[in-house]
Amino acid sequence: MTSQRRRCRSPSRGRRSGNILSRRSERPCESALIHRDYFNNTVQTQVRIFDDAIRFRNAGRLPEGVTIEMILREHSSYLRNPMVADIFYRAGLVERYGSGIERIIRAFGDAGAPIPTFSSTPLGFTIDMHTDTLTDDALLEMGLGERQIAAVHYLKEHGTITNSQYQDLSGVSATTALKELKALAEVGILERRSPSKKKTHYVLKQGSASDV
Repeated sequence: MTSQRRRCRSPSRGRRSGNILSRRSERPCESALIHRDYFNNTVQTQVRIFDDAIRFRNAGRLPEGVTIEMILREHSSYLRNPMVADIFYRAGLVERYGSGIERIIRAFGDAGAPIPTFSSTPLGFTIDMHTDTLTDDALLEMGLGERQIAAVHYLKEHGTITNSQYQDLSGVSATTALKELKALAEVGILERRSPSKKKTHYVLKQGSASDV
């Protein structure tokens, strides 16, 4: 596993949010070792550390038919390296198989930090962990209303929000929810994703909490 640094600060001198990233980096490291494609010796597992983010890039994309949306929910385990996974399980580093992403999201939510973003390409799997620049003061300066700020808090905790969830959270109509979600997307905070018309949802836009 290689580590690449750019504009890096030591943990003792970094900001509090940067220290949160350092403390929460154990889970992605474990997942990288467990799920790496060890038959691919041309691409190394990389850890890139920036002022406001840590990026884990690992050889070994998601199994065929498995999507990012599926692994963000409770799911069955897809073990590429069962013997490696068993070692981590016996050492007490893994609570149960298939819980890696869940534990990463829970750790960041408990710390009040932005939920990491996940992506999978033919070259491998990437986790981006960001510091929080979407503070209440920053959101107010952008002219956002209380409902939109509450939606950002919801996204930090849950990672995704739909029109229906926005309605439940804010007590507004579907039309108003759509208008306010679109406004959040237009200022670059949210990204709209639509695997199908009925499954449209919004996530925090990659780079909205960081300039990486």
